[in-house]
Amino acid sequence: MDSTVRLAEPASPPRRVLPRVSRDRGRTVIWLDGEHDIAAVPVLADWLARAIAADDCDVTVDLGGVTFISAATIAVMVRARDYLLLDSRSLTLRSPPRCARRVLETCGLTGLVEQLPPEGAPSALQSSSVGGMGS
Repeated sequence: MDSTVRLAEPASPPRRVLPRVSRDRGRTVIWLDGEHDIAAVPVLADWLARAIAADDCDVTVDLGGVTFISAATIAVMVRARDYLLLDSRSLTLRSPPRCARRVLETCGLTGLVEQLPPEGAPSALQSSSVGGMGS
């Protein structure tokens, strides 16, 4: 009689989606998708470091595709923001879904969220260029 015990295959870890990086109106934008728990922190920290070192632009993290976000992930973004502030640069968060907004509210960090002008209002770029013309 064979007394070999068969072990179940280990569960595969959740598939990690690497961030995408683009440029938008003079800013570096990092697009996050999927789950961002503590296991995703090293990847995000690496991408933020690359974006910060690549040029002297401000950084925006687009959270529109995030389905879960941990406080550890938020902490990495706060550290990146603090580092950028030393160089008179900024980090803002854009399009946080409800799950991310709750974590930001709990951490008292809703001020990191990019504030968009009301629908139909002139943007800051339009306002400054109009005021500078013909004066």
